[in-house]
Amino acid sequence: MKLGFYLLAVVASIITLMIGLNKGFSGLAFFAITPYLMTLFLLKIATHNTAIITAKSVTVFVVLVGLYFLLDTTYMEKKLEDKFSFLFMPIGQWIMLLVSGAVVYLSNGKMNTK
Repeated sequence: MKLGFYLLAVVASIITLMIGLNKGFSGLAFFAITPYLMTLFLLKIATHNTAIITAKSVTVFVVLVGLYFLLDTTYMEKKLEDKFSFLFMPIGQWIMLLVSGAVVYLSNGKMNTK
């Protein structure tokens, strides 16, 4: 069941890395894929039902919002600098991942009372 979410995060990582390397932002591109790698880690460690749902929801949100803003600043909005999307978007994604990572971690600690 998690395979689709793994693939979603991997595809987003590849797209972000390709755009960053094509624009010449190699260091920023590697920084920009770190949230996607964190979503893969959250999916891997999620064992409790609440943790799995949280990890899947965060993966979809991080990937869709991240790719939307990346593609918007790269191809649609010519006035903006491409560098800013590679620098500031991962920071926003990391803030959300820290909060949801805490939820996943705490949810995994729950005992199944079934």
